[in-house]
Amino acid sequence: MSNKKNKEIEISDSESDDEHDDAGSDRDSDLDSDGNYIGDKELQADFEGRNPEDCDFHGIKQLLRQLFLKSNVDLGALAQIIISQNYVGSVVKQCLDDGQEDDDEDDDGSDGVFGITTVINITKRKDETCIQQIRTLLTTLAEENANDKTKALVNKILSDDSQHVGLIINERILNIPAAISVPLFASLQSEVEKAVKKNMPYSFRYLIWICKTYNTGDEGSEILFANQEEKPLLDEALASFEVDVTEQADLSQWDYEGGALTPCRKILIFDGSKFNNLVRLLKEEVENV
Repeated sequence: MSNKKNKEIEISDSESDDEHDDAGSDRDSDLDSDGNYIGDKELQADFEGRNPEDCDFHGIKQLLRQLFLKSNVDLGALAQIIISQNYVGSVVKQCLDDGQEDDDEDDDGSDGVFGITTVINITKRKDETCIQQIRTLLTTLAEENANDKTKALVNKILSDDSQHVGLIINERILNIPAAISVPLFASLQSEVEKAVKKNMPYSFRYLIWICKTYNTGDEGSEILFANQEEKPLLDEALASFEVDVTEQADLSQWDYEGGALTPCRKILIFDGSKFNNLVRLLKEEVENV
């Protein structure tokens, strides 16, 4: 399948070459609790969305590790599923000219994947080991962190095989701007619609979305979303619950404006018919930033 190219996003760079050379020793301190870069140096590059390919395996797996951390999920097998269904979903790659692409043909691509946006049917694929692990993880996390109503909903949607559940994966390195999510989700929206028309299993009764968040621990304080475009989705969820992942993160907290934020995961559950509306909301969030 030919690669698809989406809207290119340019990130300006205010950093000089000399500053770049002097910054190497500080790189370890520029990582957040998930291992993402959070320094104030901006990169200059153009990015595009493409169909996942075999050469993206290691890069996709690394991004999945950012999301799932040390959870008992076979991330290699999950990456293979994402690649196998490459007619749905995109990876974010750096735009290269023809000469660069020719030079990099033999590269395994492990360092060249900057983001992944896709949806996986965790009902249709429920017999695959890594999907079984994700379903078990969701059930366990709900049991330990959700209220009774949400626990019941999670158990219900994961036990009824007649109503398919889609797992949205929206992960990228932190210094890629939220603006790139707009063409990625527009593409995913179109691909899902085409798949449904072909009677492929992408018509979902429910959607589950795992968001990377941070909080101060203060009751009533604002939740900070690692992916800014996901912020307005919280109010649209049928149910949600939060999981503190401090023990799984390499660093327990992320310094922020003189304080410290605790790394969390916010699990959101949506009516599957609302997907187009979710895409609209995240687009509006990006445009209003």
